[in-house]
Amino acid sequence: MCGICGIYGLHDKEIIQRMCKTLAYRGPDNEGYFYDSNLMLAMRRLSVIDIETGKQPLYNEDKSIILVYNGEIYNYRELTKELKEKGHIFTTNSDTETIIHLYEEYGEGLLKHLRGMFAFALWDLKRQQLFIARDRIGIKPLYYCYNSKIFAFASEIKSLLVHPDIGRELNYKGLHDYLTFMYVPAPNTIFKDIYKLLPGHFLIYENGNITIRQYWDLDNDDIILKDISKYDENDLLEKLSNLIEESIKIHLVSDVPLGVFLSGGTDSGSIVAMLSEITDTPIKSFSIGFEDNYLNELDNARLVAKRYKTDHHEFIIKPQNIDFIQDIISYFDEPFADSSAIPTYYVSKYAKQEVTVALSGDGGDEAFGGYGNYKADKIILYYNSLPSFLREKAIPFFTDKLKHSSENLSFNYRLKKLIAMSRLSPELGHVFWLSIFDRELKDRLYKDIMLRTLLNNDTLNRYHDYFSRFNKKDFINQCICVDIKTVLPDDYLKKVDMMSMLNSLEVRVPFLDHKLLEFAVNIPSKFKLKGLTTKYLLKKIMKKKLPNEILEGKKKGFSIPLSKWFRDDFSALIENYLSENLIRKRGYFDYKLISLMIKEHMTKVKDNSKFLWTLICFEIWHQKYLN
Repeated sequence: MCGICGIYGLHDKEIIQRMCKTLAYRGPDNEGYFYDSNLMLAMRRLSVIDIETGKQPLYNEDKSIILVYNGEIYNYRELTKELKEKGHIFTTNSDTETIIHLYEEYGEGLLKHLRGMFAFALWDLKRQQLFIARDRIGIKPLYYCYNSKIFAFASEIKSLLVHPDIGRELNYKGLHDYLTFMYVPAPNTIFKDIYKLLPGHFLIYENGNITIRQYWDLDNDDIILKDISKYDENDLLEKLSNLIEESIKIHLVSDVPLGVFLSGGTDSGSIVAMLSEITDTPIKSFSIGFEDNYLNELDNARLVAKRYKTDHHEFIIKPQNIDFIQDIISYFDEPFADSSAIPTYYVSKYAKQEVTVALSGDGGDEAFGGYGNYKADKIILYYNSLPSFLREKAIPFFTDKLKHSSENLSFNYRLKKLIAMSRLSPELGHVFWLSIFDRELKDRLYKDIMLRTLLNNDTLNRYHDYFSRFNKKDFINQCICVDIKTVLPDDYLKKVDMMSMLNSLEVRVPFLDHKLLEFAVNIPSKFKLKGLTTKYLLKKIMKKKLPNEILEGKKKGFSIPLSKWFRDDFSALIENYLSENLIRKRGYFDYKLISLMIKEHMTKVKDNSKFLWTLICFEIWHQKYLN
């Protein structure tokens, strides 16, 4: 695992060296550079495979192809064997060299042969062509800047910002979208002229022009399993179980110690259970918990650890432990308000003390239909079939009488949001469930004229294209595919990458192996959401492997107890980052609404913690990157 960056054109070597040093925590073991008259490449390496000879940049035999690469290719040994049979000569035992020889053999077609997570840049000296690519799901990040002065790329935005020709101009559309979702959706970023390379895409820079192409998608004709309708439940269980086991096996390729994040949920518990059947080596497991019982899953994690005799490590997060929360949030070089980043940082920090690689259950909710919003989607489909009198008058009348909740997780909060969903199309309702600031709130919040011009630019509408792309699937599977294309790479995977790399830890996600995912998204949703039971097939596979407390327990997620902490230990954050003087000085937002939200939250009239946290994270980012 590494950090990579590069600049095309004539530039001072000191610039690329400074860009590279900003990525030092991504690769603390060594660094490497390539200098050419037209291009400079750099990388920082975290050694995981072929520790001695896997250094980068790496060259082919005549040094006409140069590669910097971040990630892991899990099938590299099989590919290396095939390439050697074709006459290719290898000088290392690394997965990095496999990419170079695949390019020599297949050109751009190399990508379909890779099984793993990756972001890389390959310079073809003879063709004077730069080829950069990102893995199918977006597990590894890749950003680029393209304007009249420069083309540059990097694993993180902060590396690009080192370059004097790359400005720090706010992208108002990015801010508008951030307030909807708590993250900035791809391909945009919060900065003008800086973009995310979309998952499953590659970019070619040649003769001053860029070409971006998609090489993989969930709806590709060659991955739609046309005969899946012939599978009965037992066939699906067998096939899915085999694919999960195969994925876990290939994710074990490593020359350094390896462990597992054990959250206490079905996904991470499944990883531990199946891993224990594959390996005789004692499993190191790592868990994070809270004093707040509602969000604490440590008891469940301990049940799995005890059953499979793991070498178990756990840590309790308390508000007073988070003495540098501003630093954690500011490491995201865009505004990012998913509070589960904080426990992800801490579990990575403590895992790194024991291992260099950790397996995670991320992706299980998307692959097997585990999120609560899929239940909401299904309920809305039923709700919309009710008589119009009930939908339009009786039920809304009842919900209007419910008091506002001081907890976002309460029944009446969820019920009110469901009713609001029902007034939208099912597609927009799905996206609305995931949103924070809606249009009405933004109308009250926005003071800046540039933001107000975006009010009619509905962030939710952009998702119509995604739903249309997957219109051959049933509605729940459409929602799952849309989430895989959007919130998964832009929120969940970004969070895991940033927080783990900040601790120089490589995290692998077996449930996001593309072969497993290609099969899973084509399983009819009736086998994922049985009634309102989520992850039906996975839970059935794990019925004899995991305790009932986990399989039948309520999903708690991985977020911190913001609502409670804001009224206690986090109150200083409100004073420091949402003060009247500061909000008025910025000029983006109306302080009257923010003041009302603070008052409502502190007096337990409403739970406004997500709104407040979203605004605080923006201000923390602003102070570091725009001040």
